[in-house]
Amino acid sequence: MEGPYAVSYRSPTSDRLMKIRLLAMIAAAAVTTGCSGISTSHDFDPNFAFAEARTWDWMPAPPVRRGDTRTENRFVNERIRAAIELAMEEKGMQKVDGDPDLRVGYHLALDDAVSYETMNSYYGPGWGYGMYRYPYGPTMTTSTTRERRYTVGTLIIDVFDVASQELVWRGTGEGEVHQASDPEERQRRADEAVWQVMSSFPPGE
Repeated sequence: MEGPYAVSYRSPTSDRLMKIRLLAMIAAAAVTTGCSGISTSHDFDPNFAFAEARTWDWMPAPPVRRGDTRTENRFVNERIRAAIELAMEEKGMQKVDGDPDLRVGYHLALDDAVSYETMNSYYGPGWGYGMYRYPYGPTMTTSTTRERRYTVGTLIIDVFDVASQELVWRGTGEGEVHQASDPEERQRRADEAVWQVMSSFPPGE
């Protein structure tokens, strides 16, 4: 599925493409080192000839839904769509208006989560610890539990074969969402998230 708002295609500037290539290298390094803030997974049809598919277009827009206003949001969907279009272009896929080889859709979800962190402190009477870290007498334990609320975002990108109308590739990314007030920073984060999710598309490249 994709967001309900259609976005006209615009050729990206060379400066933006350079940033996208840099994000691709960052994403590849993050996957290699395991230091990425986004957990990704991928699945695909091994019998589909990805090398023969060179053109794509969006999946038809679904009916407008009344769900989470954080995801059913024109600006959020425009950023995700722009990031996917740039990623597909960088991967050599041409967007066409009619008769494409592939169709692409996505689904974005936000879930509120809560975690609890407990910290224990051990103290003895008086100074607490003697020489060589041996306590003076019996110790006392104090515990502090902190509640932490955060938002987890899930981005699913689906690629369908037009001829068979079957799903041939799916990428999923999940990570903690950090809000940014600057629109350019929000677009940069969308670009990075999409690149990490699409890091293995097409398979074998």
